Amino acid sequence: MTNLRSLMIASAALALSAVSAQADGTAGAYKLAIGAKTTCAVNLAADGSAAYTGDCAQGSDVARWQAKFNGVELKTARGETVAILKGKDGTYTGTRFSDGSALTLSADGAAVASTH
Repeated sequence: MTNLRSLMIASAALALSAVSAQADGTAGAYKLAIGAKTTCAVNLAADGSAAYTGDCAQGSDVARWQAKFNGVELKTARGETVAILKGKDGTYTGTRFSDGSALTLSADGAAVASTH
C-alpha cells in the first residue's frame, strides 16, 4: 500500500511539473484578433496573468490564461472562462462564449482576424 501511495504522489508531481513546463512554453507576446476587425497586443505572463500593451476595449474581459493540453484557456480576473482556444502551428483559435466572436491568438505578430 505504501508503494502505491508513493507512486501516486510521484505521478501527481510529475503531471504538475509537465503542466507548469507547458505554461512556460506558451507564455509570451501575442496578437489577439477579436472578430473581423479588432486586433490587440497582449502579453501572456508565466504566472498566468494577461496584460494588454495598448488599449483593447474588446478584449478587456481577458485578465488571466492557462495552458491546456491542446491549447489555451482565456479567463476573467475572477477566473471565469472567456474562451478555450485550440492550438495549431503556434496559433490558437476559438470562440468567445459570451457573444460568439471568433478569437485568434497569434505568436508571430500577424493575428488573422476571422468572422463568426
